Amino acid sequence: MKKLVKILTAAIAIIFSLLSVVEGLKVLLKVSIPDYIVFTPLLIYNIIMGVIGFYVGIQIFRQHMNSLRNSAVISLFHISILSVISLLYLFDSAVSLHSVYAMIFRTVLWLFITITIWASNKYLKTIKEEQ
Repeated sequence: MKKLVKILTAAIAIIFSLLSVVEGLKVLLKVSIPDYIVFTPLLIYNIIMGVIGFYVGIQIFRQHMNSLRNSAVISLFHISILSVISLLYLFDSAVSLHSVYAMIFRTVLWLFITITIWASNKYLKTIKEEQ
């Protein structure tokens, strides 16, 4: 059961990361023009984190020992960026509300991924200790 959870968690991380890279590149290369303010530094951040997220998704799938740490780092980066763009939205309007909502989604998703990996590792550690 726990192996299935890790596979699903890895699939979510990989698919979401790939979608972030593809959509971000489409906007960056002006293939797609959204109807909201595009904050270019955030767009570049999202593309870079999409590539990193893809790599971490593969680590999760392979059950690499650093996958939890790397997932937690992604979560912390997203929390930090969410804080910054929320302040920018409130005080400067340089960022669209759409971008704030998208970053909330990314942050919650990666927190979910991190917690799932942590819980799965804790479960496996308990099983090994009982044997």
